Amino acid sequence: MKIQLFILVYVLTLSLVFCQIKDEKQIFNHSEIKANESRNHMDIDINEIKQQIKLQERIESDEKEFNNPYEMTQKDFLIENQLIYNGLKQNGYRDISDEKFYEKLKLIFNIDFNNKCNRINKGNEFIVYYGNMMDGNIETLKYNQFDLYSVTNNMFFSLDRHIYLYIITLKNIIQINPDNTFKIKVPQEIITRNKYLFNDDKSQFAWLINNDEDFMQSLVTTFGYTEDKKLLKWAFEKQGFKYQKYPPDEILKNYGNFLWTKQCNGEINLHPNTLNLIKELVKPSSKYGNEEYILYLAEYINYLVNNEKETELNLQQKAKIAAYLLAFGEQYKYNKEYGYNQMFLGKFIFYQDPDKKYKKEFEKNNYYNLPNLKKWYQQAEQEKDMFENDQTLADDPQPMDYLYRATYMKGPYSK
Repeated sequence: MKIQLFILVYVLTLSLVFCQIKDEKQIFNHSEIKANESRNHMDIDINEIKQQIKLQERIESDEKEFNNPYEMTQKDFLIENQLIYNGLKQNGYRDISDEKFYEKLKLIFNIDFNNKCNRINKGNEFIVYYGNMMDGNIETLKYNQFDLYSVTNNMFFSLDRHIYLYIITLKNIIQINPDNTFKIKVPQEIITRNKYLFNDDKSQFAWLINNDEDFMQSLVTTFGYTEDKKLLKWAFEKQGFKYQKYPPDEILKNYGNFLWTKQCNGEINLHPNTLNLIKELVKPSSKYGNEEYILYLAEYINYLVNNEKETELNLQQKAKIAAYLLAFGEQYKYNKEYGYNQMFLGKFIFYQDPDKKYKKEFEKNNYYNLPNLKKWYQQAEQEKDMFENDQTLADDPQPMDYLYRATYMKGPYSK
Protein backbone atom coordinates (compact mmCIF):
# COMPACT_ATOMS: atom_id res chain seq x y z
CA MET A 1 0.00 0.00 0.00
CA LYS A 2 2.79 2.44 0.92
CA ILE A 3 4.63 1.56 -2.28
CA GLN A 4 1.52 2.24 -4.40
CA LEU A 5 0.98 5.58 -2.62
CA PHE A 6 4.63 6.55 -3.20
CA ILE A 7 4.36 5.74 -6.90
CA LEU A 8 1.16 7.79 -7.20
CA VAL A 9 2.75 10.82 -5.49
CA TYR A 10 5.87 10.49 -7.66
CA VAL A 11 3.83 10.38 -10.90
CA LEU A 12 1.77 13.41 -9.86
CA THR A 13 4.94 15.34 -8.99
CA LEU A 14 6.51 14.56 -12.36
CA SER A 15 3.32 15.64 -14.13
CA LEU A 16 3.33 18.97 -12.32
CA VAL A 17 7.02 19.53 -13.15
CA PHE A 18 6.51 18.74 -16.84
CA CYS A 19 3.44 20.96 -16.99
CA GLN A 20 5.41 23.79 -15.40
CA ILE A 21 8.29 23.31 -17.86
CA LYS A 22 5.82 23.25 -20.76
CA ASP A 23 4.11 26.41 -19.52
CA GLU A 24 7.45 28.17 -19.06
CA LYS A 25 8.51 27.11 -22.57
CA GLN A 26 5.26 28.39 -24.02
CA ILE A 27 5.69 31.68 -22.16
CA PHE A 28 9.28 31.96 -23.40
CA ASN A 29 8.32 31.19 -27.01
CA HIS A 30 5.41 33.57 -26.81
CA SER A 31 7.67 36.34 -25.50
CA GLU A 32 10.19 35.64 -28.25
CA ILE A 33 7.52 35.85 -30.93
CA LYS A 34 6.19 39.07 -29.46
CA ALA A 35 9.70 40.50 -29.41
CA ASN A 36 10.26 39.58 -33.04
CA GLU A 37 6.86 40.92 -34.01
CA SER A 38 7.65 44.12 -32.17
CA ARG A 39 10.89 44.45 -34.10
CA ASN A 40 9.58 43.47 -37.52
CA HIS A 41 6.15 45.07 -37.45
CA MET A 42 6.39 48.11 -35.25
CA ASP A 43 3.27 50.22 -35.11
CA ILE A 44 3.63 53.22 -37.36
CA ASP A 45 2.18 56.44 -35.99
CA ILE A 46 0.81 58.13 -39.11
CA ASN A 47 -0.10 61.33 -37.30
CA GLU A 48 3.44 61.68 -35.99
CA ILE A 49 4.84 61.08 -39.46
CA LYS A 50 2.46 63.66 -40.95
CA GLN A 51 3.62 66.18 -38.39
CA GLN A 52 7.26 65.44 -39.19
CA ILE A 53 6.65 65.74 -42.93
CA LYS A 54 5.07 69.15 -42.30
CA LEU A 55 8.16 70.24 -40.36
CA GLN A 56 10.46 69.00 -43.12
CA GLU A 57 8.75 71.32 -45.59
CA ARG A 58 10.83 74.10 -43.97
CA ILE A 59 14.19 72.54 -44.77
CA GLU A 60 16.30 75.16 -46.49
CA SER A 61 18.10 74.63 -49.78
CA ASP A 62 19.85 76.73 -52.41
CA GLU A 63 16.44 77.45 -53.91
CA LYS A 64 14.42 77.91 -50.71
CA GLU A 65 14.90 80.02 -47.60
CA PHE A 66 12.68 80.35 -44.53
CA ASN A 67 12.43 82.74 -41.60
CA ASN A 68 12.21 79.76 -39.27
CA PRO A 69 13.98 76.91 -41.12
CA TYR A 70 13.71 73.35 -39.86
CA GLU A 71 16.84 71.37 -39.06
CA MET A 72 16.68 67.59 -39.14
CA THR A 73 17.17 65.79 -35.81
CA GLN A 74 17.58 62.29 -34.49
CA LYS A 75 13.80 62.00 -34.44
CA ASP A 76 13.76 62.23 -38.24
CA PHE A 77 16.37 59.49 -38.38
CA LEU A 78 14.46 57.18 -36.02
CA ILE A 79 11.23 57.50 -38.01
CA GLU A 80 13.06 56.93 -41.28
CA ASN A 81 14.93 53.99 -39.76
CA GLN A 82 11.62 52.34 -38.88
CA LEU A 83 10.07 52.97 -42.29
CA ILE A 84 13.13 51.87 -44.27
CA TYR A 85 13.43 48.67 -42.26
CA ASN A 86 9.77 47.74 -42.78
CA GLY A 87 10.08 48.60 -46.47
CA LEU A 88 13.20 46.46 -46.82
CA LYS A 89 11.45 43.52 -45.17
CA GLN A 90 8.60 43.90 -47.63
CA ASN A 91 11.16 43.69 -50.42
CA GLY A 92 12.80 40.49 -49.20
CA TYR A 93 15.58 41.77 -46.95
CA ARG A 94 16.70 39.14 -44.43
CA ASP A 95 17.70 39.98 -40.85
CA ILE A 96 21.28 39.23 -39.86
CA SER A 97 22.94 38.77 -36.48
CA ASP A 98 24.91 41.39 -34.56
CA GLU A 99 28.06 39.39 -35.16
CA LYS A 100 27.63 39.26 -38.93
CA PHE A 101 26.62 42.94 -39.08
CA TYR A 102 29.79 44.12 -37.33
CA GLU A 103 31.85 41.70 -39.40
CA LYS A 104 30.48 43.28 -42.58
CA LEU A 105 31.12 46.81 -41.34
CA LYS A 106 34.75 45.91 -40.69
CA LEU A 107 35.28 43.99 -43.93
CA ILE A 108 33.56 46.40 -46.32
CA PHE A 109 33.79 49.83 -44.70
CA ASN A 110 36.81 49.43 -42.42
CA ILE A 111 34.69 50.47 -39.44
CA ASP A 112 36.52 49.25 -36.36
CA PHE A 113 35.60 50.69 -32.97
CA ASN A 114 38.99 49.86 -31.53
CA ASN A 115 40.39 52.62 -33.74
CA LYS A 116 39.07 56.07 -32.93
CA CYS A 117 38.76 58.74 -35.61
CA ASN A 118 36.57 61.75 -36.33
CA ARG A 119 35.03 60.28 -39.47
CA ILE A 120 33.06 57.66 -37.54
CA ASN A 121 30.57 58.32 -34.74
CA LYS A 122 28.78 55.60 -32.80
CA GLY A 123 25.52 56.46 -31.05
CA ASN A 124 23.07 54.24 -29.20
CA GLU A 125 20.88 53.65 -32.24
CA PHE A 126 23.27 54.10 -35.14
CA ILE A 127 26.77 54.38 -36.54
CA VAL A 128 27.38 57.31 -38.86
CA TYR A 129 30.25 57.49 -41.35
CA TYR A 130 30.77 61.15 -42.22
CA GLY A 131 31.07 61.74 -45.95
CA ASN A 132 31.91 65.43 -46.10
CA MET A 133 34.35 66.32 -43.34
CA MET A 134 33.43 70.05 -43.45
CA ASP A 135 35.91 71.85 -41.16
CA GLY A 136 37.01 68.53 -39.63
CA ASN A 137 35.78 69.52 -36.17
CA ILE A 138 33.89 66.69 -34.47
CA GLU A 139 31.33 69.10 -33.01
CA THR A 140 30.56 70.47 -36.48
CA LEU A 141 30.14 66.97 -37.85
CA LYS A 142 27.79 65.94 -35.04
CA TYR A 143 25.76 69.13 -35.30
CA ASN A 144 25.14 68.57 -39.04
CA GLN A 145 25.00 64.78 -39.10
CA PHE A 146 21.22 64.55 -39.69
CA ASP A 147 21.23 66.96 -42.62
CA LEU A 148 20.14 65.55 -45.98
CA TYR A 149 22.45 63.07 -47.71
CA SER A 150 22.69 65.41 -50.69
CA VAL A 151 24.47 67.87 -48.38
CA THR A 152 26.57 65.62 -46.13
CA ASN A 153 27.03 62.29 -47.97
CA ASN A 154 26.76 60.70 -44.52
CA MET A 155 26.07 56.98 -44.33
CA PHE A 156 24.10 55.55 -41.40
CA PHE A 157 24.11 51.99 -40.12
CA SER A 158 21.20 51.05 -37.86
CA LEU A 159 22.40 49.11 -34.81
CA ASP A 160 19.05 47.58 -33.88
CA ARG A 161 17.88 46.68 -37.39
CA HIS A 162 21.24 46.00 -39.07
CA ILE A 163 20.60 48.04 -42.20
CA TYR A 164 22.26 50.78 -44.21
CA LEU A 165 20.46 54.06 -44.93
CA TYR A 166 21.01 57.74 -45.52
CA ILE A 167 18.96 60.80 -44.58
CA ILE A 168 16.20 61.76 -47.01
CA THR A 169 12.89 63.51 -46.46
CA LEU A 170 10.02 61.31 -45.28
CA LYS A 171 7.78 62.31 -48.18
CA ASN A 172 10.20 60.40 -50.40
CA ILE A 173 9.74 57.10 -48.56
CA ILE A 174 6.06 57.01 -47.55
CA GLN A 175 2.84 57.72 -49.41
CA ILE A 176 -0.06 58.53 -47.08
CA ASN A 177 -3.63 58.38 -48.42
CA PRO A 178 -6.55 60.55 -47.21
CA ASP A 179 -7.90 57.64 -45.15
CA ASN A 180 -4.52 57.31 -43.38
CA THR A 181 -3.60 54.11 -45.18
CA PHE A 182 -0.04 54.27 -46.43
CA LYS A 183 2.54 52.69 -48.67
CA ILE A 184 6.27 52.59 -47.94
CA LYS A 185 8.39 53.20 -51.03
CA VAL A 186 12.08 52.58 -50.27
CA PRO A 187 14.45 53.94 -52.95
CA GLN A 188 15.67 51.09 -55.11
CA GLU A 189 19.33 51.83 -54.42
CA ILE A 190 18.79 51.42 -50.67
CA ILE A 191 17.11 48.06 -51.28
CA THR A 192 19.85 46.78 -53.58
CA ARG A 193 22.70 48.14 -51.47
CA ASN A 194 21.39 46.45 -48.32
CA LYS A 195 20.80 43.11 -50.03
CA TYR A 196 24.24 43.18 -51.65
CA LEU A 197 26.11 44.37 -48.56
CA PHE A 198 24.45 42.39 -45.78
CA ASN A 199 22.51 39.53 -47.42
CA ASP A 200 25.36 38.55 -49.79
CA ASP A 201 22.81 38.73 -52.59
CA LYS A 202 24.97 38.73 -55.73
CA SER A 203 21.90 39.01 -57.94
CA GLN A 204 21.88 42.73 -57.04
CA PHE A 205 25.31 43.25 -58.61
CA ALA A 206 24.13 43.88 -62.17
CA TRP A 207 21.64 46.56 -61.12
CA LEU A 208 24.19 48.28 -58.91
CA ILE A 209 26.99 48.55 -61.48
CA ASN A 210 24.53 49.86 -64.06
CA ASN A 211 22.62 52.29 -61.82
CA ASP A 212 24.84 52.99 -58.81
CA GLU A 213 28.36 53.15 -60.26
CA ASP A 214 29.83 55.79 -57.96
CA PHE A 215 28.84 53.90 -54.82
CA MET A 216 30.14 50.58 -56.11
CA GLN A 217 33.47 52.07 -57.17
CA SER A 218 33.79 53.84 -53.81
CA LEU A 219 33.60 50.47 -52.04
CA VAL A 220 36.92 49.64 -53.69
CA THR A 221 38.71 52.97 -54.11
CA THR A 222 37.54 54.75 -50.94
CA PHE A 223 37.00 51.93 -48.47
CA GLY A 224 39.43 49.39 -49.90
CA TYR A 225 36.94 46.54 -50.22
CA THR A 226 38.62 44.08 -52.59
CA GLU A 227 37.23 40.77 -51.33
CA ASP A 228 34.55 40.65 -54.03
CA LYS A 229 36.76 39.79 -57.00
CA LYS A 230 33.99 40.45 -59.51
CA LEU A 231 33.49 43.94 -58.12
CA LEU A 232 37.26 44.61 -58.03
CA LYS A 233 37.73 43.53 -61.66
CA TRP A 234 34.75 45.60 -62.82
CA ALA A 235 35.91 48.73 -60.95
CA PHE A 236 39.52 48.35 -62.11
CA GLU A 237 38.75 47.81 -65.77
CA LYS A 238 36.10 50.55 -65.65
CA GLN A 239 38.89 53.13 -65.26
CA GLY A 240 40.18 52.43 -68.76
CA PHE A 241 43.86 52.65 -67.85
CA LYS A 242 45.37 53.16 -71.30
CA TYR A 243 49.08 53.80 -71.00
CA GLN A 244 50.59 57.12 -71.96
CA LYS A 245 54.13 58.24 -71.36
CA TYR A 246 54.27 60.81 -68.54
CA PRO A 247 50.70 60.20 -67.40
CA PRO A 248 49.01 63.00 -65.40
CA ASP A 249 49.08 62.85 -61.61
CA GLU A 250 45.29 62.47 -61.55
CA ILE A 251 45.48 59.15 -63.41
CA LEU A 252 48.29 57.86 -61.22
CA LYS A 253 46.51 58.85 -58.02
CA ASN A 254 43.40 57.02 -59.24
CA TYR A 255 45.54 53.97 -60.02
CA GLY A 256 46.95 54.12 -56.50
CA ASN A 257 43.44 54.03 -55.03
CA PHE A 258 43.28 50.38 -56.09
CA LEU A 259 46.64 49.54 -54.51
CA TRP A 260 46.15 50.85 -50.97
CA THR A 261 43.84 52.83 -48.74
CA LYS A 262 44.51 54.85 -45.64
CA GLN A 263 42.21 54.10 -42.72
CA CYS A 264 40.82 56.98 -40.74
CA ASN A 265 43.19 56.08 -37.88
CA GLY A 266 46.15 56.62 -40.20
CA GLU A 267 47.05 52.97 -40.83
CA ILE A 268 47.79 51.85 -44.39
CA ASN A 269 45.92 48.90 -45.88
CA LEU A 270 47.62 47.33 -48.88
CA HIS A 271 45.53 45.43 -51.42
CA PRO A 272 47.17 42.19 -52.53
CA ASN A 273 43.92 41.24 -54.28
CA THR A 274 44.52 44.08 -56.75
CA LEU A 275 48.04 42.86 -57.45
CA ASN A 276 46.68 39.35 -57.96
CA LEU A 277 44.15 40.76 -60.42
CA ILE A 278 46.89 42.60 -62.32
CA LYS A 279 48.85 39.36 -62.51
CA GLU A 280 45.83 37.59 -63.98
CA LEU A 281 45.18 40.34 -66.52
CA VAL A 282 48.75 40.86 -67.75
CA LYS A 283 50.10 38.58 -70.46
CA PRO A 284 53.66 38.36 -71.80
CA SER A 285 54.70 41.45 -73.76
CA SER A 286 55.11 39.48 -76.98
CA LYS A 287 51.35 38.86 -76.85
CA TYR A 288 50.49 42.52 -76.15
CA GLY A 289 48.30 41.63 -73.23
CA ASN A 290 47.34 44.50 -70.90
CA GLU A 291 50.93 45.69 -70.49
CA GLU A 292 49.58 49.09 -69.45
CA TYR A 293 48.74 47.73 -66.00
CA ILE A 294 52.38 46.85 -65.31
CA LEU A 295 53.64 50.06 -66.91
CA TYR A 296 51.29 52.09 -64.73
CA LEU A 297 52.48 50.18 -61.68
CA ALA A 298 56.04 51.30 -62.44
CA GLU A 299 54.82 54.85 -63.14
CA TYR A 300 52.95 54.87 -59.84
CA ILE A 301 56.07 53.97 -57.86
CA ASN A 302 57.79 56.96 -59.43
CA TYR A 303 54.80 59.17 -58.56
CA LEU A 304 54.73 57.83 -55.01
CA VAL A 305 58.36 58.42 -54.11
CA ASN A 306 59.04 61.63 -56.08
CA ASN A 307 55.79 63.58 -55.90
CA GLU A 308 56.02 66.14 -53.14
CA LYS A 309 52.30 66.88 -53.56
CA GLU A 310 51.55 63.49 -52.02
CA THR A 311 51.30 64.93 -48.54
CA GLU A 312 48.83 62.33 -47.34
CA LEU A 313 51.68 59.92 -46.61
CA ASN A 314 54.89 60.16 -44.62
CA LEU A 315 58.18 58.49 -45.56
CA GLN A 316 57.51 55.38 -43.48
CA GLN A 317 54.14 54.83 -45.15
CA LYS A 318 55.50 55.50 -48.64
CA ALA A 319 58.36 53.09 -48.05
CA LYS A 320 56.03 50.27 -47.04
CA ILE A 321 53.84 50.75 -50.11
CA ALA A 322 56.85 51.05 -52.42
CA ALA A 323 58.39 47.85 -51.02
CA TYR A 324 55.25 45.82 -51.70
CA LEU A 325 54.91 47.18 -55.24
CA LEU A 326 58.61 46.69 -56.03
CA ALA A 327 58.50 43.11 -54.78
CA PHE A 328 55.52 42.43 -57.03
CA GLY A 329 57.01 44.09 -60.10
CA GLU A 330 60.49 42.62 -59.75
CA GLN A 331 59.20 39.05 -60.12
CA TYR A 332 58.69 39.68 -63.84
CA LYS A 333 62.41 40.31 -64.29
CA TYR A 334 62.97 36.63 -63.63
CA ASN A 335 60.37 35.46 -66.14
CA LYS A 336 61.83 35.46 -69.64
CA GLU A 337 58.41 35.77 -71.23
CA TYR A 338 58.30 39.39 -70.07
CA GLY A 339 60.59 42.22 -71.10
CA TYR A 340 60.57 44.39 -68.01
CA ASN A 341 64.15 43.81 -66.82
CA GLN A 342 65.32 46.77 -64.69
CA MET A 343 61.95 48.54 -64.82
CA PHE A 344 61.37 48.11 -61.09
CA LEU A 345 64.29 47.69 -58.68
CA GLY A 346 66.85 48.82 -61.25
CA LYS A 347 65.06 52.08 -61.92
CA PHE A 348 64.36 52.51 -58.22
CA ILE A 349 68.00 52.08 -57.19
CA PHE A 350 69.55 54.15 -59.98
CA TYR A 351 66.97 56.94 -60.35
CA GLN A 352 64.35 57.04 -57.61
CA ASP A 353 66.26 56.67 -54.34
CA PRO A 354 69.54 58.54 -54.84
CA ASP A 355 70.07 59.35 -51.16
CA LYS A 356 69.08 55.81 -50.07
CA LYS A 357 66.42 57.00 -47.61
CA TYR A 358 64.00 54.33 -48.81
CA LYS A 359 66.67 51.65 -48.64
CA LYS A 360 67.26 52.62 -45.00
CA GLU A 361 63.56 52.19 -44.28
CA PHE A 362 63.56 48.80 -46.03
CA GLU A 363 66.51 47.65 -43.93
CA LYS A 364 65.05 49.02 -40.72
CA ASN A 365 61.89 46.96 -41.32
CA ASN A 366 63.72 43.85 -42.54
CA TYR A 367 62.29 44.43 -46.02
CA TYR A 368 58.83 43.94 -44.48
CA ASN A 369 59.47 40.17 -44.51
CA LEU A 370 58.51 40.11 -48.18
CA PRO A 371 59.75 36.92 -49.88
CA ASN A 372 62.80 37.55 -52.12
CA LEU A 373 62.77 41.35 -51.82
CA LYS A 374 66.04 41.61 -49.90
CA LYS A 375 67.76 39.11 -52.19
CA TRP A 376 66.44 40.78 -55.35
CA TYR A 377 67.40 44.22 -54.05
CA GLN A 378 70.99 43.13 -53.38
CA GLN A 379 71.22 41.47 -56.80
CA ALA A 380 69.90 44.60 -58.53
CA GLU A 381 72.53 46.71 -56.73
CA GLN A 382 75.28 44.63 -58.33
CA GLU A 383 74.04 45.26 -61.86
CA LYS A 384 75.10 48.00 -64.23
CA ASP A 385 72.46 50.58 -65.15
CA MET A 386 71.26 49.54 -68.61
CA PHE A 387 70.78 53.23 -69.54
CA GLU A 388 74.11 54.49 -68.25
CA ASN A 389 75.68 56.99 -70.68
CA ASP A 390 72.64 56.72 -72.95
CA GLN A 391 72.53 60.01 -74.87
CA THR A 392 69.13 59.28 -76.43
CA LEU A 393 67.23 60.00 -73.19
CA ALA A 394 66.45 63.56 -72.20
CA ASP A 395 65.97 62.60 -68.56
CA ASP A 396 65.26 59.50 -66.48
CA PRO A 397 64.24 56.42 -68.43
CA GLN A 398 60.52 55.74 -68.24
CA PRO A 399 58.84 52.32 -67.97
CA MET A 400 58.17 52.20 -71.70
CA ASP A 401 61.88 52.81 -72.36
CA TYR A 402 62.73 49.66 -70.40
CA LEU A 403 60.12 47.65 -72.25
CA TYR A 404 61.27 48.93 -75.63
CA ARG A 405 64.98 48.44 -74.92
CA ALA A 406 64.55 44.92 -73.57
CA THR A 407 61.91 43.70 -76.00
CA TYR A 408 62.54 45.27 -79.36
CA MET A 409 66.21 46.25 -79.52
CA LYS A 410 69.04 43.84 -80.06
CA GLY A 411 71.72 43.66 -77.44
CA PRO A 412 72.51 42.17 -74.06
CA TYR A 413 69.12 43.18 -72.65
CA SER A 414 66.97 41.95 -75.55
CA LYS A 415 64.91 38.82 -75.31
